Amino acid sequence: MKNHNLLSKVGVAFLFCGMLTLNSCMVDDFVGGGPKPKKVRTIVGDDFPANDGLFVTSNGTVLASNFGVFDPTLNKYNGTTVYEVSKRGKVNVKASGFEAPMGSGVDSKGNLYFNTENNNDAVSGVLVKVAPDGSSSQVAEIPGWPSGVAIDTDDVVYVANFFAPTLHKVMPDGTISVLATDDRLFGCVGIDIDHEGNIITANFFTADILKVTQEGEVSLIANIPDTTQGFAIGYMTIFKNAVYATGISQHVIYKVGFDGSTEVFAGTVGIEGSADGKLDEATFSQPNGIAADERRGILYISQFGTPGLRAIKF
Repeated sequence: MKNHNLLSKVGVAFLFCGMLTLNSCMVDDFVGGGPKPKKVRTIVGDDFPANDGLFVTSNGTVLASNFGVFDPTLNKYNGTTVYEVSKRGKVNVKASGFEAPMGSGVDSKGNLYFNTENNNDAVSGVLVKVAPDGSSSQVAEIPGWPSGVAIDTDDVVYVANFFAPTLHKVMPDGTISVLATDDRLFGCVGIDIDHEGNIITANFFTADILKVTQEGEVSLIANIPDTTQGFAIGYMTIFKNAVYATGISQHVIYKVGFDGSTEVFAGTVGIEGSADGKLDEATFSQPNGIAADERRGILYISQFGTPGLRAIKF
């Protein structure tokens, strides 16, 4: 009798939905279903050897730079390696022998780009290219502290700057130019490219999310409120028509709309940890790198505090 009543209710639900629209109503809405909540899960735990920028290749491999931790004996950060992580979570060395590598990106030919040799001196750094055969070369020396890297479909490389008010553009033949100069660009690390070819970047110090056009015009998309000024945003990525940025000091992931809206997407402000679970229950430990696997609908996050590679499946 109970089963008969349930089937009757479902039948009525279908009839009612059909009278409205075939796509706007699901049986799950009537029997307690619906989409499963997004969750944070750990891909590699506290033995994960990288804490900086991430990039996801077309086959789902995650590239992770290790800026390292500050070594008082060396008086510098001690990272030397860029790692690759398979979809199953196996970690291998992709490139090594560098100085505090930051950011990462891969062009259409499989060349890996990242910045190195800045390491807290704020004088200049080096954009490096590692070919698929493992050989490396210096692409350009960039004044300031070159940080995040983004590469467009024409293999043009864009470089943010942590300690100069500039955004650089590097052509495939190695020609380098300053795309934009603006005081608001001083402190930018995270960088990505939107569908119109604009460069979107996030300021580590101020929590500004900025847009830079191909003509070098800079404008503010949003400022994320209630962050720790001077230690606000690690990296950012564009995913599903929104900006996702790591709140490195507040231990959260922010979602920023291109309309200027901001929200805490995952984690709880001020609560540090590495617990998995639903978005509002999971915790992060100084989340830093972030990158999207658009094909498979996954956000990956690295941690600068307690090591770890985390993931959110959409």
